[in-house]
Amino acid sequence: MATTTTPSLSAAAAASKTLAGPHSPSLPTFNLPISGLCGSHCKTPRTSLKLRAAASNAGVAWALGAVSSSVAASSIGASKDVLDFETGVFVKEKISLAGRDEYIVRGGRNLFPLLPDAFKGIKQIGVIGWGSQGPAQAQNLRDSLAEAKSDITVKIGLRKGSRSFEEARAAGFKEENGTLGDIWETVAGSDLVLLLISDSAQADNYEKIFSHMKPNSILGLSHGFLLGHLQSLGLEFPKNISVIAVCPKGMGPSVRRLYVQGKEINGAGINSSFAVHQDVDSRATDVALGWSVALGSPFTFATTLEEEYKSDIFGERGILLGAVHGIVESLFRRYTEKGMHEDLAYKNTVETITGVISRTISSKGMLAVYNALSEEGKKEFQAAYSASFYPCMDILYECYEDVATGREIRSVEKEGLPVFPMGNIDQTRMWKVGEKVRSTRPTGDL
Repeated sequence: MATTTTPSLSAAAAASKTLAGPHSPSLPTFNLPISGLCGSHCKTPRTSLKLRAAASNAGVAWALGAVSSSVAASSIGASKDVLDFETGVFVKEKISLAGRDEYIVRGGRNLFPLLPDAFKGIKQIGVIGWGSQGPAQAQNLRDSLAEAKSDITVKIGLRKGSRSFEEARAAGFKEENGTLGDIWETVAGSDLVLLLISDSAQADNYEKIFSHMKPNSILGLSHGFLLGHLQSLGLEFPKNISVIAVCPKGMGPSVRRLYVQGKEINGAGINSSFAVHQDVDSRATDVALGWSVALGSPFTFATTLEEEYKSDIFGERGILLGAVHGIVESLFRRYTEKGMHEDLAYKNTVETITGVISRTISSKGMLAVYNALSEEGKKEFQAAYSASFYPCMDILYECYEDVATGREIRSVEKEGLPVFPMGNIDQTRMWKVGEKVRSTRPTGDL
């Protein structure tokens, strides 16, 4: 079964107790949201030849991922009551994760006939944006509703002149049949508006979006940034609309790929969290769950919009946009300073994440990387993991505090950019070397 499992906050909280021992934290047995670095002690010859970064570096990367889960869990999830919800359409199930009860809805294509009931009162779903999540969610919703024999229209809304119109047309959305059009026309005509544009675009356009939405319509988000932005300004969502979130725990291409795979293997898909932030007419929960089921989520679990944006932005800033890039840059410099050829240093850093190791984690989980190490490699890994855990925790607690207090959002929006201009990472020496390596590599060889 090709499912992707992401631990809930409560599961990560329980894991943090295991990880926070006085000397040597135990290795976690769940998948963490960070790509690891395979060591030179890999058992598989191809992996060993392709990815020869030291096992100690994998320990550092894994420690960052473990601490990230622990910090977020202990800060926002460990002390919260169990999030309960009521649904009149789907079956709610109570499960136990790491000693805590959670309520979930199991997905599956057998539930698609329930979608018309979940989306009762909705005639058009407007998908705004064609970035990472937009194409996947729009196509999954369209295909699921078609399988359910529903007459609900899924319409893409884009800026006039956007180059994404051609991509949307190629995916089967057309102006002629009312499934593709202008962003403001789409917002105004939709009963459920899925706002899947970038954070900066949301911050720039939220007032106009709110003004175009119908009374009693539903705003759907897949990221809680807009709530954090409004809070930083002392504002709230309009009181005449419902606000929900469905947040797939994977990038858009994976949401689509595993949905398509799920046509052959029932249960393949990306798990999602859901939140009901504002409910003006008691429909919001079933609509959110229907949205998640239609995306192909094998499991849907409850969160709050505030917890989602804090944990998501923290993960992005602390891991995806900070640690991963920082790790490969520092390793590249370390390797070249010690005499390694630049081309090989690039392959042993960036391509350990983008190549075989990333694919291993995606298909088999993080633990498979560790299990591929020799006994000597595992010892080196554990030593680096233990040495890195507590320094990483201090740094990541500081990152989380900046996110939780709103300082991070305010600094990026109002203070950070003029004072600390953002450059392109592809201007560093490592990425320049990467251009050369990629240009000479045989097609399909990574």
